[in-house]
Formats: sequence, structure tokens, C-alpha cells
Amino acid sequence: MDQTVLINKDVNVIAYYFKDAGRRLKCFPKRIEYSGKSITFSDMGLRHPTKKGQRMIHVFDMTDGQADYRLEFDAQALSWTLVSIADVSESSPDINYASTPITA
Repeated sequence: MDQTVLINKDVNVIAYYFKDAGRRLKCFPKRIEYSGKSITFSDMGLRHPTKKGQRMIHVFDMTDGQADYRLEFDAQALSWTLVSIADVSESSPDINYASTPITA
């Protein structure tokens, strides 16, 4: 069953990776911090730019192998937003199971 939990909160992207896309390198989030947890992405889905008014927004669909995450990067404000988490455990919409605690 496909469950989607809307989050719409700012997150910190703490690791990136780059992919060669012809003449340009493209940047993708690799790890985020959310709600005291570190979530590492194992694969990328779609990436597409769009506009919200005058702002350029880059939308990323990522997965950690257990859940799917939609992130938005605001190119003007240089900020990241975790928009939603999908395919969360059928028994519980609690997203914390899909992430690992941050260790210092």
C-alpha cells in the first residue's frame, strides 16, 4: 500500500554526490538530517527543475531502499525542503524506522 506522509520542513543536506551529465556535472543529495536522524539515499528517481513564481526549484525523488523521499532545493534561497515521504511502513506512518541515528 502506498502511503505518503507530507512533511514540508527544512532539512540539512549533509552530503552530496555528482554525476557527469555530458558537459555539466549535476549535483544530488546523498544524505540528509531530519528530526534528529541521518538518512542516506541509496538511489535517485526523478530530478527536474520547475518554477514557483519567480523562484527556480529543483525537485528530487530519492530512496533509502525502505522509503521514497521528495526533496526540493530552492536555488534562490539555497535551502532544502523535505516535501514528503512515501511507501512508509504499512503498519505505521512513523518515518523514524527508515533512518539511522546520528552518531557523533
